[in-house]
Amino acid sequence: MFTFAVGNIIGTEIFQPKDAPDYIPGKIAIMTLMTVQLFVCFLLRYINIRMNKKKAKLLEEEKARRGWTDEDVQKEREKHAFLDLTDKQNIYFVYTK
Repeated sequence: MFTFAVGNIIGTEIFQPKDAPDYIPGKIAIMTLMTVQLFVCFLLRYINIRMNKKKAKLLEEEKARRGWTDEDVQKEREKHAFLDLTDKQNIYFVYTK
C-alpha cells in the first residue's frame, strides 16, 4: 500500500507537461522499474525454490526418522493444514514457485 502511494506521488513528478508529447523521462523511469521488478520476481522464485528444497530435506529426514510411508506424510500434512503455525514452523508448507 505504501509503495502504491509513493508511486502516485512520484508519477506526477516524472511525467511533467514540459516533456509532452513523448514523456521520455517518464518512460525511462517505467522501463527501469519494470526491469527491477523482473529481477525481484526471479529473486523471489530462487528463494522459494531454495526454501522448498530445505523443507523437502527436513520432511525426508522426519519421514525416515519416524518410518512413515507417503500416506502417513499426507495424513500429517492434513493435520497440520489448519494449525496456527507459521511457514517456518510447518514442515509441510510449500512455497509457490
